[in-house]
Amino acid sequence: MKHPSLRRRFASVPLAIATVLILATNVLAAPPTWTSVKTLRSASDIQLGDADFSKRNVAIAWDEPDSPRQVGIRTSVDSGSGFGPSSWFGGSRQPAVDVCGGAELNAVMAHKIGPGNWFIEHAQGSIDGDSFLTTPVAPSDGIQKHPDVACAGGRLFVSWLEEEPSGDRLFVAHGLRTGGGFSAPIDLGFDSETFFGHSLAVAGVGDMAYVAYARTGGDLRLMRWQVGNAPDFNVTPLGEQILDDARRGDPADQVVIAAAGNKVAVAWFRCDALYARVSNDRGATWGPTRELVGHAACGGDFFASPESIAVNGKRIGFSYSFAGIPNVGGVALIRTMNNFVNFTDDTIANGFHFEHLVGYVSVSGQTRLGAAFQPDSNRVRFRRQQ
Repeated sequence: MKHPSLRRRFASVPLAIATVLILATNVLAAPPTWTSVKTLRSASDIQLGDADFSKRNVAIAWDEPDSPRQVGIRTSVDSGSGFGPSSWFGGSRQPAVDVCGGAELNAVMAHKIGPGNWFIEHAQGSIDGDSFLTTPVAPSDGIQKHPDVACAGGRLFVSWLEEEPSGDRLFVAHGLRTGGGFSAPIDLGFDSETFFGHSLAVAGVGDMAYVAYARTGGDLRLMRWQVGNAPDFNVTPLGEQILDDARRGDPADQVVIAAAGNKVAVAWFRCDALYARVSNDRGATWGPTRELVGHAACGGDFFASPESIAVNGKRIGFSYSFAGIPNVGGVALIRTMNNFVNFTDDTIANGFHFEHLVGYVSVSGQTRLGAAFQPDSNRVRFRRQQ
């Protein structure tokens, strides 16, 4: 569920030309009704990093860049009705979280160990605890950044980018959830062409792991792995696929991915629109590319950007931010029950939001949307669908 910061994404978008703002949709419906908002953290120049929603468990992580630089995580075991105290990781940034196996919380973040040297660190603990065991994933003497994390069977998969002089090298590694370190990094190639942010995200469910990423050539790719049974949980690579045959002049960018059961959903940005594809057989085959939001121009007066995607049974929820026309912006939520053949497209927040991440929680046996969001530079908040 990882995503580039909206502060970077919208920094170069011209918003001064008045025109008609058009959102592509095929069904009109009322937006969700939400519970009252909970403020989880107030701090100067805060940055929501990631959120994960799993049945009654919620984990939300953020980055505080100053005085001191640190990552904070708060969790809930009652679908967001209440949250425990914050857990802190000093000298770190850009967190990602995944709730695994019901009560296991895994987090990854970029941790500073010296000038110009950041490595990806893995932290594991209980969803309702405050003690974490930390392990370096693949330390180097360079700058590793923007990690993501997902569980698959008895394995944990971690992706990240590593700076090189002309762009970023893409990596993924896996390790046993019971500890013992990580595999040698798997090199996914090089990316130097992204317009507004990185494009590397990992998802896992059951015995399957998926990573979606964009390469220098501009196309969007996906790799899959299947995890074997205990005690070794051996990993079998299932090859690489191209989901969008994009080009360097109009690359796929800002990919988000989610999986549940046999369903895998991927959404991404290109200059003319936001797109999505869905697989119903664990990524073996894919349905057609669906245009979700048109007129998402790179250099125009309207811009739309993926935030997060979530899957629960037939349900898929996809949140995106949009901006255009002077002082107009907001967050929209697309919902579908048939792989985006038809969908609703509702504005769920007016005004500029830095991040707005959605997922599914269980409330009294009913499936409800949850949302972790950042309405300004000073607060991280939570709400859920009534």
